Amino acid sequence: MNAKQYLRRIRFLDKTISAKLEQIEILHAQATKITAVLSNTPKAESSEEQDKLAATVAKMVDLKKGLRDEIEEYIELKEEAIKLIDSMSDGRHRLVLTYRYINGKTWEEIAVEMHYTYKWVHVLHGQALADFENVLRMRKST
Repeated sequence: MNAKQYLRRIRFLDKTISAKLEQIEILHAQATKITAVLSNTPKAESSEEQDKLAATVAKMVDLKKGLRDEIEEYIELKEEAIKLIDSMSDGRHRLVLTYRYINGKTWEEIAVEMHYTYKWVHVLHGQALADFENVLRMRKST
């Protein structure tokens, strides 16, 4: 796995976690949706409604289990990446990788934060990836 693939895993896990959280919110809203009954007599829930509710709750439970595992993996990967990035000697390289992969900033945001042009941020990013690749190689060899 090269440096870019390694660091992209952080962003991918972050987006996956966000998507699952959104799915859980949608399922929760569906499970708690209240439908008004326009009748004076109370109506018992049909078994079909109960089955739908049970299926929705089961989906939520499954998503939450998977989410916990992905959050754990995300935290471990992010902590490891931060340590590796912090071990790099060039501060600009550390900063561009941190902004992009740890903080999830866009290239435009990074350019503004670092007071560089958009193009220079990409050049710097390429240099930083090469530097990070060396850090990864050194880690593997020990």
